Amino acid sequence: MEINGKNQGEFEKYKLEVIESVDAVQERIREEKEHRGYIDFSSYPSEELQKEVKEVVQESLGVQDVGEIGLSVPPAHISGDFALEVFYLAKKLGEKPNVLAKKIVDGINEHEMDLIKDASLAGAFVNVETHKEKLYQEILSKILELGERYGESNINAGKVAIIDYSAPNIAKPIGVGHLRSTIIGQALSNIYHETGYSVIRDNHLGDWGTQFGSLIYAYKEWGDEKKIAENPIGELKDLYVKFHQFSEEHPEVKDNARELFARLEKKDPELVAYWKRFRDLSLKDFERVYKQLGIEFDTNIGESYFTEQADKLVGECTAKGLCRKDEASEAIVVDQMGEIPSFLLKKQDGSSLYLSRDLATLQFRVNTFNPDTILYVVGSEQDLNFKQLFELGKRAEYLPDGVEAKHIGFGMVLRDGKKMSTRKGTLIELEDLISQSVEKSREILLKKNPDADSQEINKVSEIVGIGAIIYNDLRQSKTKNISFDWEKMLDLEGGSAVYLQYSYVRINSILKKLTEAYGEIDFDKLEKSNISFTNKSEFDLAKKLMMFPEVIKRAQETDSPHHICGYLEELASLFNSFYNEVSILRTEDKKLRESRVALSKSVALVIKKGLSMLSIKVPEKM
Repeated sequence: MEINGKNQGEFEKYKLEVIESVDAVQERIREEKEHRGYIDFSSYPSEELQKEVKEVVQESLGVQDVGEIGLSVPPAHISGDFALEVFYLAKKLGEKPNVLAKKIVDGINEHEMDLIKDASLAGAFVNVETHKEKLYQEILSKILELGERYGESNINAGKVAIIDYSAPNIAKPIGVGHLRSTIIGQALSNIYHETGYSVIRDNHLGDWGTQFGSLIYAYKEWGDEKKIAENPIGELKDLYVKFHQFSEEHPEVKDNARELFARLEKKDPELVAYWKRFRDLSLKDFERVYKQLGIEFDTNIGESYFTEQADKLVGECTAKGLCRKDEASEAIVVDQMGEIPSFLLKKQDGSSLYLSRDLATLQFRVNTFNPDTILYVVGSEQDLNFKQLFELGKRAEYLPDGVEAKHIGFGMVLRDGKKMSTRKGTLIELEDLISQSVEKSREILLKKNPDADSQEINKVSEIVGIGAIIYNDLRQSKTKNISFDWEKMLDLEGGSAVYLQYSYVRINSILKKLTEAYGEIDFDKLEKSNISFTNKSEFDLAKKLMMFPEVIKRAQETDSPHHICGYLEELASLFNSFYNEVSILRTEDKKLRESRVALSKSVALVIKKGLSMLSIKVPEKM
């Protein structure tokens, strides 16, 4: 690799690229704040229903504001359309739950309301009966009115959230170990946006640290330009692994690597040129994998951008008495803060550390984007690191009280019960996982449709295979470790994305047959008063559809995409029950048939919308 004088500007050129991306994000946020149209959350039938209950409860109890009322759909064996649990409210008001429930029931039954018919007592629960036809009409007409925007809200309108996720290390392929951060982060970005946030999706690349001294050493010693041209990231990964294998027998090379990184920190032009090349090759490789997964970022600002500011902040923290130089080692130390143990901000050789660079990143984000919330979607093993970061950030006044910083921890993806490692050569590449999942999907689809068009099968296989990977991760609790299991990750049966994708395709097929038999329905002209139902399964399905905006709200508030997954599976199951009971094609009454078509169309729309929030596509046929 030829090194010359022009490389001295490589780092400055990189900084200009960052500034351009930041300017573009700032302009988008300004545009959204000024022109974005929001759906009023209070206009949803679920909220109108809760408002009616809340007003009666407050009047009955003589309380000005009882807070949120927790209406839920009760189990099938419970009479009543909705249940109101009063334990929390009773504790808040200092009342006995059964006494409080009786007061609420009496209050509801003494009032005439638009959506609520009456209430009954069941211990400490209040069972609520609605004017079913009226509620059913409100639900379907609202979904048909909003279409693909159904579920959006203005709950967090005008707020800004920065979501830090994926964050792979450059010069390495994206491994399955980065799968969870990437998928969870993208889902949370989508969910936050649905509730009104302007979201900044930041890929905080691991592009700095002593490992680059190791990589540069390996490249200078064993690098083969021909191999790098053929397979850049694979070859760089192999060089990194080779260095660590070689260093086990020749530990002195670790000192050489540390010296190289110290030179890189001082922006040695030769080493910066190597680093910039590795970074550019990596971003190109990452982009290919992200495109397959439907992942997009607003910024790709790595740790490297914050090295100089990190040094400055360490100096500021020292001046404020928040850290000190250790006389023995000359490292910069932050002493114990409450229950948070002491930690280093700078090593004895003067090199910056993750935490000092994270501190500079935090300050940059707050000052540049003025966020309301910052989410760090990083493995749970980094929990202490973030406690240290947030506490020091608050004490140094880089993290203001008005900015909420949260660590969204999650379990690891394990292989044979162990964490995967690039240096040990145990990392499984995400691209390999995707390829195998797509191929497995292709085999299953060909068994069901042996005469299907090859091009169509390939297209659907990719949608199903990638959806299986994403959904398998998101439907599980993010806090638990996931043992790496090919069979489990590629299981395309129940409780999977393909079950939901198939449900969507099945509904569309039904709707197509109905259109062929009876013609197209203009839903814009479908009068609310003409919407009707006759079966309990229809009303149960509509009640579940009504709760979709509430589920999105809960997923955002708890930072838990699995709420969306559980909801969609229940919705699909209820549709199957409805379809097994009711023949839409043989429904002779035109108004009832059109209502059932509207109900089915609404289910398909919500399944597609819910999956899209998880970055999962749906095929039009399977």
